[in-house]
Parts: sequence; structure tokens; C-alpha cells
Amino acid sequence: MERIGIIDIGSNSIRLVIIDVKDNGAHHLIENLKRTVRLRSGVEQGGLLTEQGIDTAVETISLFVKFCHARRVNRIIAAATAAVRQAANGGVLVDRIFKQTGVQTQVLSGEEEAYLGYIGLINSATETTGLMADLGGGSLKLVGIMDRLYRNSVTLEFGALSLMEKYDLADLPDPSNLRAFEAFLDESFSQIPWLAEYPRLMGIGGTFRSLARVYRNHVQYVPDLTDGIIIPAAAVEELYHKLRTMNLEQRRQVPGVELARADLIVTGLGVIHRLLQASKCPDVMVTAASIRDGLFYRYLLPRDPIVFSVLTHHINNLIEYHNLDESHLRRVSNLAVTLFDQLSPLHNLGSAERRLLLMASLLHELGIVVSVESLEKHTLYTILHSRFVSLAHRERVLVAYLAASHDEPFRAGLMDYVNHGPLVPEDLELIRKLAPILQIAHSLDRSRAGVVTHLKAVLSPGLCELRVFGPQKRDLEVSDAARHAPAFEREYGVKLVVLPG
Repeated sequence: MERIGIIDIGSNSIRLVIIDVKDNGAHHLIENLKRTVRLRSGVEQGGLLTEQGIDTAVETISLFVKFCHARRVNRIIAAATAAVRQAANGGVLVDRIFKQTGVQTQVLSGEEEAYLGYIGLINSATETTGLMADLGGGSLKLVGIMDRLYRNSVTLEFGALSLMEKYDLADLPDPSNLRAFEAFLDESFSQIPWLAEYPRLMGIGGTFRSLARVYRNHVQYVPDLTDGIIIPAAAVEELYHKLRTMNLEQRRQVPGVELARADLIVTGLGVIHRLLQASKCPDVMVTAASIRDGLFYRYLLPRDPIVFSVLTHHINNLIEYHNLDESHLRRVSNLAVTLFDQLSPLHNLGSAERRLLLMASLLHELGIVVSVESLEKHTLYTILHSRFVSLAHRERVLVAYLAASHDEPFRAGLMDYVNHGPLVPEDLELIRKLAPILQIAHSLDRSRAGVVTHLKAVLSPGLCELRVFGPQKRDLEVSDAARHAPAFEREYGVKLVVLPG
């Protein structure tokens, strides 16, 4: 077991994450700390970091390093971004950090920072094409991604903090300052010819996470998750226009607005709003990815930091890190998709639904990391809130409820996701159709001995004969699968008979 600490010295805040890495490469985030330092505050491009800013940063990093030692971290990786890069005396901060802590800090170029954000995003999001935006306090990194490949890139040396100070937007903004701010953004974005070539804006960084929190509260959205949430451009515009009419104290009362970012929120939303207009993207997908993820994957996979398949990587990672019964999960998933394929004349579903069933089959016992008691409840929660299952929210909720229903139907709270979340009423029928298939597949490996190796569904009018094959006696599996026959008949309108082949 190795324990990695990553310190990200940003313009607005300094963050520390600690990640456990097992010998097989499986990894798990165990600490995520942040301190707002406003290192960039008061610094013009090419100017100087203040003594107070340097002192606060060094103090914070010293505390983080001591915390790493207390948590028995084996290796500390530190990187600094725009504030240090832009400052003429950035090297002074780097030297003081090294003298006080022994940690060497890498000052990232704009291109390196953009590339690390790209690595973090592309290794944690299932979207393969889009415009990545990483909005920090002192810079905005834009990367065009096509079929997971790094295609275009530009770093604009302004961010939410520097623009807030330049246009005096911390408190109730003057209308003339807002007009100048928006005109500056429009002019800056007009110089980038490839912005409108991508179908979706994908946002990383604290400003986008702030937007997600405000939006979730504004519409009472569930699940209460940032990673993977999709926010319409019209909603971003609405929130921007609403918040820019408020003074600082009023903004602090808005549900979802973080107190430390209340002065930045108008500037940040203004940048996102004008970027959506310039790119002509209909919405923004907010992710929890960051350059810290990029730094981690560059360390974990030094030869090629891009994982081959995002979903495969993260599902395998969850199984391996938590020491789940992988052989059982693989057998259940194979039986489930085989049965799905053979029942296609009954359900008329496609490859997207097959993928949901496959993921639910592989994760249907994830809740055991909490307790085997109330396993369905723990499975639902763990899938919904896992840091490393990067799915669109609709897929995540569907997979969670399917996995939680691997033995009996589990529907607690489901309608909330229809009324206030990403599901549509038709998704309820989809869960009802897929759940019996997973339940039967789970029953066919009930003893976890692999006695059922393959199956064949024989369909005739009003009847489905499910014949199960294997080299050993399979009475337990046949009997357990047969108890799901009533649920199967309710959903598919045919009688199910399970027989040894």
C-alpha cells in the first residue's frame, strides 16, 4: 500500500488530497482539504505576490505537509498554477516552501496546467467530445477534446479572482463595470476560432462546482451531486442575472453559495455565461475532475496517463480496492447480459440499456463495504456517492436502483428523482424490466461456486423456459431463480419456468 499526497497551490485556494494506492494499482481518495488564501489577490500580471500572501501560503502548505506526515503519506507532489506562474517573485514562494517543508513545488506552465486538467477530465468522464473549461482564480484553460483526444488548447491569463478585482464585482456591481466585464469576455472569446466546434461545455474547478451547488438548491435537484450534473445554458443565464443584482451580504444568504466564494460568484457565473454564448453550447456538464487528478494519473501511469476505458477502469477499481468477490460479480454480469440478449424479443431494449444492466450487475454488492445488513440501501447510496463512478446522473441513478434491486425490488425515494432529478417517468418501466433479469442472474450464482456456466431461454407463446447448464448439481440455483418467476411474469406477460439443462 502506498499513500500519495497532492498539494495544489491555486490562485484562490490551496488544496490537499491524499490517495491510497494498493499494490495492484487500485486507489481511493481518503482526504480532501482546502484553505482559501487568495494568493492571487492584488497581483497584476507579472507583478508581485504580497508578503502576507506568501506567509499565508507557506503556513498553509507547512500545515498540510505536517498533516501528510501524520497520515503516513509516502510521497508528496506539489504544483503551483497561475498566481505563482504570473508573479515576478513566484520563485520566492517556491524557495520558502522548500526550505520550510522540504517539498519541491513544480510551477506549471499554462499549457501544462491545461493538459493536467484534460487528463483528470478524460479519465473520469464518459463524455468523449467537448470543450473543457478550467476556470481558476487567475487563469482560464480551454481544451477542445474530440474522441477523447487533446485537439485544441489555449490558456487565458485571467480568472474569476483577477476579473473580480479588475472590474470591482465583489459587492453590488456597477452596471457600467458589468458591461465592460462582459465586453472584455466577448472580445477575448471571439479570438478563439474553434470554440463553437464542440457540442458540450465541460467545466472543472471551484467556480463550476459553486455553480452546481447554487443550481441544485435553486431547482431542488436530486441527487445532491456535483460530478456529472448537466445545467442548461438558460439556467446559468438566469442565475447570473439574479445574483448580479444582489450585494455581497444578500449573496451570502443564497442557498448553495459558499461564504468564501460569495464575492467571486457573480464574476464566475459571468465568465461561464459568456463562454456558453461564445461556444453556442446548450448546456454545461460540471465534473469533480481537477488538475489534482491529472497529477495523480501522471504519477500512477507515467508511460501513458490516459486510461483505456473510463467505466472499465473505475468499476474495476471499486471492485479491487474494496476486495469484492470479483469472480461472483463477473459470473452474474455474464449471465445477466446473456439473458438480456436472449430475451430481446420480449423487452425490445437496446445497447444503452444492456450497458446499464452490465454495470449494475458488476456493482450490485458494492454496499457490502458498509454492511451486509440493509445491503440494498447501502448499495444505492454507495453507487450514487462514489467519487470514481463517472456517469451522467440519469445513468448513475438507474444503475444504483437496479443494483439495489438485485434480490428484491428497491424503490425507496425513487420518485424524487423523477420529480426533481434526471429521471423521466419512462425510466420507472425500464427499471422494472431490467430488475428481474439481474435478480435471476444473481440467483443463478447463489452459491458463488460457479455451478451455472451458461443458459438458454426458449421462448414460445405465453412461456419462457430458462434452461441452465453446468458441470455440477444446480438445484439451489434453479430453485432460487424460480422464485423470481412472478415478478418476471408481471413485467413480461409470460410464464417463466427454470429448468436444469
